[in-house]
Amino acid sequence: MNITILPLDDRPVNYDYLQMLAAVADVQVSLPPRGWLGNPWRAARHAELVSWLKESAASADAVIVAADTLAYGGLIPSRSAPDSFEMVSEKLGLLSELKKNHPGLPILASSVIQRVSRANSAEEEKSYWAEFGSRMFRLSMLEHKSALNEASAEEITECGRLKAEIPAEIYADYASIRARNHQVNRLMLDLAKKGVVDYLLLPQDDTADYGWNIAEARQLQMIIRREGLTHCAITYPGADEIGCLLLARLICTQHGFVPRIYPRFSSSSSAPIITEYEDRPMLELVKAHLAPLNGIVVESSETADIQLFINAPAIKQGVGELQWAAQYTTDELLQKVPPALKGYVDSLAADPYFQMTRREMQTPRRSPEEFCRAILAAVRSGKRVAVADVAFVNGSDLILGSQLVQHPEIARLAAYGGWNTAGNTLGTVLAQACIFAAQRGKGLRPEQLMAHLEFLFLRFLDDYCYQALERTLCMMEDLPAAGLHPGEERLPDGDIARSIERCVARRLQDQARMLENRFQEAGLVSAVDVSDIYLPWQRLFEIGCTIHATRKS
Repeated sequence: MNITILPLDDRPVNYDYLQMLAAVADVQVSLPPRGWLGNPWRAARHAELVSWLKESAASADAVIVAADTLAYGGLIPSRSAPDSFEMVSEKLGLLSELKKNHPGLPILASSVIQRVSRANSAEEEKSYWAEFGSRMFRLSMLEHKSALNEASAEEITECGRLKAEIPAEIYADYASIRARNHQVNRLMLDLAKKGVVDYLLLPQDDTADYGWNIAEARQLQMIIRREGLTHCAITYPGADEIGCLLLARLICTQHGFVPRIYPRFSSSSSAPIITEYEDRPMLELVKAHLAPLNGIVVESSETADIQLFINAPAIKQGVGELQWAAQYTTDELLQKVPPALKGYVDSLAADPYFQMTRREMQTPRRSPEEFCRAILAAVRSGKRVAVADVAFVNGSDLILGSQLVQHPEIARLAAYGGWNTAGNTLGTVLAQACIFAAQRGKGLRPEQLMAHLEFLFLRFLDDYCYQALERTLCMMEDLPAAGLHPGEERLPDGDIARSIERCVARRLQDQARMLENRFQEAGLVSAVDVSDIYLPWQRLFEIGCTIHATRKS
């Protein structure tokens, strides 16, 4: 199978992951040159991408298209691009052209329901978000809640006050962007109804219980049900995992694999928990991410193709980049950071998210120790086991991760993940686990097993070793040493950025050697080489690198 993919942007999660997962199934994927894709400081090369897509689709067995890239130039530009709906819809006309020229070509697509960022940061938003972001987020929730007649008198008053505080021209500008993007999502549903798009994901980027984006998602879901499109379209919380899920859908369909998943939670109170950037209980979130795979949840591990171990919050999801600090008392933290950061430590200790993270780390309602034992027992019994670690946002659980990496059985997992939002983690874990299970059913050649192990190794190196461990240390130690305040904003150009990147690479090479030992002890590889560690968007939020596993002879 040869699949043409126009990804969401140039980050490794939307570009490299697709190549790595495709290799597990020996699927050929064609991607445009990375430099043609957009990022926060570079516009996508639209004309080149269109020409490439037309040419590549002519020899493809299927096409996966991120509509945000085709329409706006990527996920970040979709939040600020000035193009009118008419201009955008003309660009999306290419999908109808592809289907007309290649009637039998399956076209799978995604179109993101625009997020409402909750932070005062304009790094990925329009400039006014730096001052009004948190107030816009709160107003978004209150306006939606009021429209549903669910707001209290106090909330209605607060809504009016916020509306008065935000300049009318800013509110109108943002409303016009949202209206255009919502029209685009409705257009994509129309293309699904007409059969131009064979399967459509409408992911809700950074979701909450209420908000302008939630109101839009509910409208789209009603259209899907009213028009009888539930077999070919879905809305659910997520974003950066969508390419992996759509790729997995094609591979599972090719193999005739319909995954049966048995979820096993880390706490008896986890299944009904709603995580920070989602809008539904954990168990329902699993079902939503299984929909593109045509998968189902089963009641018994004996009837399951995959046992999905979900390390989920017992109380409330913590914030991953605060985990390292949350392990210590304020006095202990002050001993570990430069004196100049005393004020930062004091503010950190008073932060509600910091306190929430500490509560979740220390709760007796969830036992990472028992959960680790259960995972190992299932692996040793020969079960296909996948681990989704969503107890914290933006990083694996330090306690569970530290226990797992002591055991060579981690190299025999069907999948592992613990990055970004719960939706991102679930999507990539299910994609890898289902591709691996589907391919094993047909026979797995040595090079395909190495591809699987490389992706598995990367997930531990990135999600646990970097995001949960080393990234926070970089923020608290390396950034202050370079004269920067702790954070994940884009680093200054030049020597400072290169210096921090070298610090990250040095830290991760030490972690990579530890992981390599575990994978060697499993008897599956003779070596795992990690090279080219870099910061793709010149910030600490994500890393890129190259993983090469050598088969044990």
